[in-house]
Amino acid sequence: MAARKAAHDQQLPGDYLMNATLSLDMPRHAARAVLRPAPEPLFRSAHDALVFAFNFSRQQYDRPLMNRVAAGPQPSDGRGLSGLDGAGQAAMTLAELGRLSPLDQALLIAGKAPQSEPCGCGVACCSGHKTNGEWLDAISVVTTAAIAGALSGCIVNRRLCAGLVQKHFGAKVSLIELAELCQVDRHTAGTHNGRIKRWLFGDGMGVFNHAINELERRLLASGVVGDKESC
Repeated sequence: MAARKAAHDQQLPGDYLMNATLSLDMPRHAARAVLRPAPEPLFRSAHDALVFAFNFSRQQYDRPLMNRVAAGPQPSDGRGLSGLDGAGQAAMTLAELGRLSPLDQALLIAGKAPQSEPCGCGVACCSGHKTNGEWLDAISVVTTAAIAGALSGCIVNRRLCAGLVQKHFGAKVSLIELAELCQVDRHTAGTHNGRIKRWLFGDGMGVFNHAINELERRLLASGVVGDKESC
């Protein structure tokens, strides 16, 4: 009796409250489940989740089936996301992307999807790669929106506008080359370039920023992405 009283006296108030709460009609295995820490998010940002989803999808499905079988099991990316786990996570991220507006989807595909993909046509002059058709389609959608938004009221050369959009999403082309190719005055090309850049990214409030923030909100709610303040 004295030993039990001494053990009771050594408990802190918080220990007593927790023991009392967990003992109310709760089995032991349920109590352990309550105390188990939540799993860590798989990705730190929507950017990381999107890049993984696009790359995983390309690696798995661009190759012929026999090549994938011959290659055997693929290594994990460090998060344990390989095989069916990786496919499921990629599908979940792309499903959330598909719930965004068509422009938001196009902006994120243009900004995060691979610009090229392997080509196995076998033609002698082939470099082994071709432009990713999905990326080109996204560039077309963003170009149309940029003409209506960033360049509203301007006389627009669509080819120049498409080139400028591609340039801002990583295409290796100079402003001077674009102006000469499209036969547009360099000053005009520079003005249009600045307006498109502000429309896309200006002060962190551009249309691209809106799109990535919207996807981040959705992935945060699903637990795929972690809260930056807790990272």
